[in-house]
Amino acid sequence: MMKKSTLQAFGIGLFLAGVGLQLLNNFGSTDSNSINSEQTFEQTQKELTDVKQQLAQLQIDLENAQKEPLQEATKSAPEESSNNLANNTSLEIKSGMTSSDIGTWLENAGIIKHKQDFEDYLTAHNMTASIQTGKFEVNPSMTIKQIADSITRKP
Repeated sequence: MMKKSTLQAFGIGLFLAGVGLQLLNNFGSTDSNSINSEQTFEQTQKELTDVKQQLAQLQIDLENAQKEPLQEATKSAPEESSNNLANNTSLEIKSGMTSSDIGTWLENAGIIKHKQDFEDYLTAHNMTASIQTGKFEVNPSMTIKQIADSITRKP
């Protein structure tokens, strides 16, 4: 199991590598014209999107790794798993709510630790437009992926 600090360091390293590549592309060549600048910008945007997706996946992996001991504990103590059912909370998504609104609600309810992780996951997986209205049962033992899957429409 990877430590939180290791995953954070890896994510930060990826981000810094992307920034370094961007700086190298911007300042490494003095004879670039506007076409090269547009291509560099588009390439940088793609790289940034890739880094964001990798970071979102690392955050999900970290969250899952942190929940593994919790899940193993519930396997060894069945009476505790029935308590998880009691911790179910009803999330009501109304028309007009954004992923930010939902993430804030989930964070305030103690279902997720960081709303930004939830928003990044939905964005990285193109799920924001698929959010459904209605009531959904969620609990703190669910991963961001499980929550996202339950509140979005499947194509």
